Amino acid sequence: MTYSEFDTQFFRLTLELDKHIDGYIDAYGGPADLKTAVSAAPKRPPAKLRDDADQLEVLLPQDDPARLAYLTAVLRAMRCSIQIIAGAKVAYLDEVAQIYDITPALVDESEFEREHKELDLLLPGRGTIPERMEARRQRYNLPTDKVLPLLELARNETRQRTVAYLQDQFGSRYTLPENEDVEVTLTSDQPWGAYNWYKGNGRSHIEFNTDIPISALNILGTFAHEGYPGHHTEGALKEKYLLQERGYAERAVALLHSPSAVIAEGIATTAVDIIFPNDTQYDWLVEVLLPAAGMKTEETADDMRRLAAAHKYGRHVSGNAAILYHTGQLTADQAVAYIQTYGLSARPRAVQSFRFLTHPLFRSYTFTYTQGRALLLQAAAKYHNLPELFGRLLTEQILPSYLA
Repeated sequence: MTYSEFDTQFFRLTLELDKHIDGYIDAYGGPADLKTAVSAAPKRPPAKLRDDADQLEVLLPQDDPARLAYLTAVLRAMRCSIQIIAGAKVAYLDEVAQIYDITPALVDESEFEREHKELDLLLPGRGTIPERMEARRQRYNLPTDKVLPLLELARNETRQRTVAYLQDQFGSRYTLPENEDVEVTLTSDQPWGAYNWYKGNGRSHIEFNTDIPISALNILGTFAHEGYPGHHTEGALKEKYLLQERGYAERAVALLHSPSAVIAEGIATTAVDIIFPNDTQYDWLVEVLLPAAGMKTEETADDMRRLAAAHKYGRHVSGNAAILYHTGQLTADQAVAYIQTYGLSARPRAVQSFRFLTHPLFRSYTFTYTQGRALLLQAAAKYHNLPELFGRLLTEQILPSYLA
């Protein structure tokens, strides 16, 4: 593939930023020789990085308005990262807005408390709500030796349904690459639960973290999130249709600190809803996955649906904790306690969550999940067509502010 001057300078600036922020580049598919050369050179100081960003702005392609808007927002995110590298004090919510093109706000804690009352009625057993939540989680925790076979079961089901979804939505216009594939392994000592490393050429490596026991209830949704039709599917389709067919070189580099991350997580957090509409994933769990895991349960699919519906605001607890901690309103211990109280989490899970939202790479990333999903569902509700919008997000460069 032949790269323009803009393409080369874009690759160079992202590589330079990655030297200052380890992990800034999530996946790189640009010229290998350029990566080698940048890696071998000394770090460029922030003043030089600002000059590079100015030069890149002059070179922005003007022929596609949607692409120009996208790249302008990515460049704004880069400038914010350069400010932080230079030691400038950027207010936390300004950092989130400039990097991710979103404006998160605190969710009223009364929403969490209302859900707690619903869960109190729905959860079986005795004890406090967190005790019953944890007891329920533990009933579905998997021994490590059963995780990979069940992930393979989930991979086959989600891939088959994703292929059917793409066929139904696009016909032959958009299809997965012929040789696409996903490698699945287990890992530990990570701040996240699972991670997709997109390797290029339609290939991904998905790691599942065993620091916290993996639940049979989460196997399907997590694989849809990381694989089909989530991160892997988005990576493969955008590589095929935007990078290879249209020459949009920015698709060769996946950046964690970019508005594209909000779209990526919006896709991933609604992925299971696309291939299992109307919460039918719980029927598959009860009928297929749990028997394959050797688990018997008195819960029905309807019981699971009701519990999931009653806990929909729970996903916002970590975002509230992030805002309160990073704006100085909570100490570290208080933030962990906040997650325990409002997220109904046992301490190990709360500590793991706090570890994520204070990690240098992910301190502002935490909102990509909640905001990405909320923006996607709000936009889909407005136009009454979630499958169509989801398909556009898989194959086009769309900004969070466009969805808003």
